[in-house]
Amino acid sequence: MACINNENCKFSSSSSFSKLPLIDSRRFSTVEYDETGDEFPIERVFPVYARGTFTPEPNPVLLEFTISGYDPIWNAIREEAKLEAEKEPILSSFLYASILSHDYLEQALGFVLANRLQNPTLLATQLMDIFCNVMVHDRCIQSSIRLDLQAFKERDPACLSYSSALLHLKGYLALQVYRVAHKLLIQGRELLALALQSRVSEVFGIDIHPAARIGEGILLDHGTGVVIGETAVIGDRVSILHGVTLGGTGKETGDRHPKIGDGALLGACVTILGNIRIGAGAMVAAGSLVLKDVPSHRYAIKMHLKISS
Repeated sequence: MACINNENCKFSSSSSFSKLPLIDSRRFSTVEYDETGDEFPIERVFPVYARGTFTPEPNPVLLEFTISGYDPIWNAIREEAKLEAEKEPILSSFLYASILSHDYLEQALGFVLANRLQNPTLLATQLMDIFCNVMVHDRCIQSSIRLDLQAFKERDPACLSYSSALLHLKGYLALQVYRVAHKLLIQGRELLALALQSRVSEVFGIDIHPAARIGEGILLDHGTGVVIGETAVIGDRVSILHGVTLGGTGKETGDRHPKIGDGALLGACVTILGNIRIGAGAMVAAGSLVLKDVPSHRYAIKMHLKISS
């Protein structure tokens, strides 16, 4: 897993967790694991389209961009914008200002983010300078913004094109502001990083602490209500649906937030609390409250138990 800041995050797993309750019994519900899926067929519980691949594969688009500087994703975005401008002339000025007037993806993304987040004290021109200066000097962020775009295009059926993700999908946009804020935090510009976090929360309804560490190829589907805490770690190719909370229990200090392995899928409104691990390739069903580790390549399903009178 490629973690931010060159820090490797390792996730342990054990086959002894085959039937481990995750939910406090006082909440009258529990989560169970099932390896075979015979009792709870996985396609009936999870949006499998959103699941990222666990095993990393060489990315031809990224390799091409890294080796030669040729950027097929940016070229595709420009072609999509030209076609959309022809089909919907009323949006032609918007598409020109947001995409066609720019020379490269980082510049266009900086423009879009600056105009979405501007307010009387954070001017669009200042924000665009901040975003562009960080993105054009950081190869890791350049890689991440492209792999995230591919994740949205490939794993979100509602994402019709690269340009639609760049212009309209707040999960993608909030994720890229996080990446810039994270870099600013590393540089010691903590107040500015926290100001960006606050502004993203106001505009997009997504709250990602800039100190969290998030990998590449992330799908933040819808994004509304997502909260990611300060010491959370998220691996590569992870899919997160709306309403997910990666939080603390309120009883811990220091490293107190969840660690999510590569290729995991967190369903809508999942709440994961404490410094626990969701293993690589694991999936957690919508509405689950997770308080203990989930082993790799298992899925956790919320079960409603009858309450005796």
